[in-house]
Amino acid sequence: MGELSPHQPDNGNRGEDPSIHSLHLTPFDDLPNRKQVWPNEPGSREEGLGRLVLLTPDVVASAAASCIRSGRRVSLGWELNKLEIANFGRSPCKHEIVGLLDGAAFDDIYTFNPQQSSQWDGLRHFSQPIPTEDEPDRRLFYGGVTKQEIMDPTNHRIGLQYWAKEGICGRGVLLDYVAYAEKRAIKYSTFSDHSIPLSVLLEIAQEENLTFRRGDILFVRIGVTKQWDTQMTSDEKAEYAVSTKPQHAGVEGTEEMLRWLWDSGFAAVASDAISFEVYPPKKSYPRGGEGEAEVDGLFMHEYLLAGWGMPVGELFDLEALSGMCAREGRWDFFVASAPFNMPGGVSSPPNCIAIF
Repeated sequence: MGELSPHQPDNGNRGEDPSIHSLHLTPFDDLPNRKQVWPNEPGSREEGLGRLVLLTPDVVASAAASCIRSGRRVSLGWELNKLEIANFGRSPCKHEIVGLLDGAAFDDIYTFNPQQSSQWDGLRHFSQPIPTEDEPDRRLFYGGVTKQEIMDPTNHRIGLQYWAKEGICGRGVLLDYVAYAEKRAIKYSTFSDHSIPLSVLLEIAQEENLTFRRGDILFVRIGVTKQWDTQMTSDEKAEYAVSTKPQHAGVEGTEEMLRWLWDSGFAAVASDAISFEVYPPKKSYPRGGEGEAEVDGLFMHEYLLAGWGMPVGELFDLEALSGMCAREGRWDFFVASAPFNMPGGVSSPPNCIAIF
């Protein structure tokens, strides 16, 4: 068999795990409803895992066997106290050290919103509009979960506990857009509407000699943590935090991007960007030369989280990972992430390590 193209997943010839519903293996263009891949029983393990059902024991074992070679390890978590100037009306992290036994021992107390630093967006984080005649503003979360269910403290459907019990473990792949842009002298701010098209991601994959496999965890380095830590002044951070119309660089929100993410078989996606995709969503994106029709835009969070049950990681610290990939000469690695075991949880620090 010839070598696969970067957009063609190596799904192997292993027998399929019976817990993977056939819809998860159906090509994007054949899905009966591309925005609602909700095949599993409400309240079931499979519904709670969402797209993570692709991380079967065989997939995880194969990833460990092929990716762990040197034993070098890199954390992908930014400091918990970043962003130290809160945005979107959120509260910054508070860390208090309290003494015990007259100073013979200490505890600490954390108060924080996971969205302020590296985080996995859980399935309870974002919904999609599904209006009816009676409810024109109706929105539902993955599986058809309602906001009333999420606000019910006794209801833990699609909560973080499902991810926590098995972890998010498998083969990670890094598409390093920052390195790509630096080679080509492409200048941009990560706090702008700079967007990355699918064609560029595929070009990066080709340069990195990456092919994809079903169950891969995709990371895209865009540069937010680098810009925040090394380039932005305190005044610029404060100005961003109070902005009523913030802009975030990210991957394009288009149908072609969705088709690639789905058909490549990714189990999860993450980046060091604030919203993974460019924000606010654009109505359209230019293509080709002058006079060529633009491509319609869409809001991918509504598909990835509410539609497919796919974890979306944001504000991951990918700086050390980028350096390690360059030193190792490869852009795949084993990922071990342990989200908080919080029944009914909405989001969590990734507690994520890349192992080479």
